[in-house]
Amino acid sequence: MLKVTKHQSILVKEVIEALKPVSGETYLDATFGGGGHTRAILEASAPDGKVVALDRDSSTEEFAAGLKEEFGERFDYRAISYIEMSKLGVKFDGIMFDLGLSADQLEASGRGFSFQKKDEPLDLRFDDSHGQTAAEFLRQSPLNELERVFRDYAEDRYWKALARKIMELRRITPVRTVRDFITQVGNENPKVLAPLFQGLRIEVNDELGGLKRGLAAASESLKPGGRLAVITFHSLEDRIVKEFMRNGEFELINKKPISPSEEEVRSNPRSRSAKLRAGRRI
Repeated sequence: MLKVTKHQSILVKEVIEALKPVSGETYLDATFGGGGHTRAILEASAPDGKVVALDRDSSTEEFAAGLKEEFGERFDYRAISYIEMSKLGVKFDGIMFDLGLSADQLEASGRGFSFQKKDEPLDLRFDDSHGQTAAEFLRQSPLNELERVFRDYAEDRYWKALARKIMELRRITPVRTVRDFITQVGNENPKVLAPLFQGLRIEVNDELGGLKRGLAAASESLKPGGRLAVITFHSLEDRIVKEFMRNGEFELINKKPISPSEEEVRSNPRSRSAKLRAGRRI
């Protein structure tokens, strides 16, 4: 049986308005996830538009199988990172990035993306085949690295005290699971935990460095006149995208970022921090 995603894609209508998909053109969904944006682009570009979708989290292959069965040759999925898009050898009419975490990853990854899954290992890697886990980062990193992540990525007001606390406690009870980390934080308030988990995830996946490389690759992979749409969820991500869009290679489609409507935020609270920026390749 084909698996159905639990994820509710964000700003779908706005992404379609930015990309303006038409039949006969080829688009790239650089962050496939549950496939919501891919489906919308395929439907909007019927009958002959094509979408190539990428995702370095191999668990998304289950959702790709359903779209492949439905859309056939119009859809192609690759389990690679978007920084590798140049390997495809394709020039696209439109490219989109959704830098958020899908509900499927939060609920069923087994890698600690949700602080409600307390017995899961604190991994937080999108690709668990290589790299340092979040637990290893907390156990092995020097004080200044812990401070940097909690200050710059998590934007926690008590970043200095938290980093010192983890340094002290890890000698006795090193972090291995989600529960271990929450215990060391000493606060179960989701408003406190969510940014901390996000900050650790950004670190272990090198999300900001990857975003810069991915945007550069997208610029090279877009046809002249091709459109780029990027959804961010963190101020540092948005700053990178904003600066990139203003580097002289793009004409802004919207001068200001687009935020979800009040109705969308009510129906999907995870969308509240989302911002969409879009531009046209000159």
